[in-house]
Amino acid sequence: MLGDEAFKLVKEAKNITDSHIPVYNDEQVRLVTQETRYLWTRIEEMIASLSSASTLPASQSTDMFGTQPDQFNSSTTKGSSAPINTAHMDRDNINGQTSLYILTVARNKRCLLAYHHRRTQFVRSLLWNLHLAPSLVPSEMSAHVSPEEQNYAREYARLNASYRDAVEEQLCPSDSLDWTANGEIPPRDLFIEVRVTKDCGEIVTESGVVNLQCGTQHYLRRSDIEHLLTIGYLEHIHPT
Repeated sequence: MLGDEAFKLVKEAKNITDSHIPVYNDEQVRLVTQETRYLWTRIEEMIASLSSASTLPASQSTDMFGTQPDQFNSSTTKGSSAPINTAHMDRDNINGQTSLYILTVARNKRCLLAYHHRRTQFVRSLLWNLHLAPSLVPSEMSAHVSPEEQNYAREYARLNASYRDAVEEQLCPSDSLDWTANGEIPPRDLFIEVRVTKDCGEIVTESGVVNLQCGTQHYLRRSDIEHLLTIGYLEHIHPT
């Protein structure tokens, strides 16, 4: 049925959550695009048939349009499965079928846009959680996005960094702004106790170099290790 392939894409987009994104469905996108191009070719054929019917003299016609019944029997359009034969179709039928195809094409486009928009929303949200660092995206997550989406993530992070640098240069040239910090809810404690869940190696903090080995616990400034908390390398130990 028309539009079924596009509906499958929308269902996939609906299944995207804050922590999960399905593998980019290149085959399904190709099917929707192929159907849309095919329908547009048929639309052009039917419109052309109506235009031809309205311009030919009635003396050359044997049907109700003033066109010869075999006029379109030998014409073919690249990509279509069969030529359009309007000899047995009245004008209302052709108009109705054309309208149906046009609406289906428009719906397919909306579904494609919705599918890709939802995926780019996920990519942007993930980048902000990772402090706009595409290199910190987990490998299992990277396997679920297309090369084009990976390139989008890198370009999005680059544009944000460029804008941030321009703002800092104008407003606070001697300081650095953390654009990914949560500005709505300020942290209660400047220093927190954390447990290392994955080896991080040595990091540089305001207090000096700290070696974060798996299983060790540290009392560190929150701003120094916020990004490691976000990606799950550290676990906040809440006081009892």
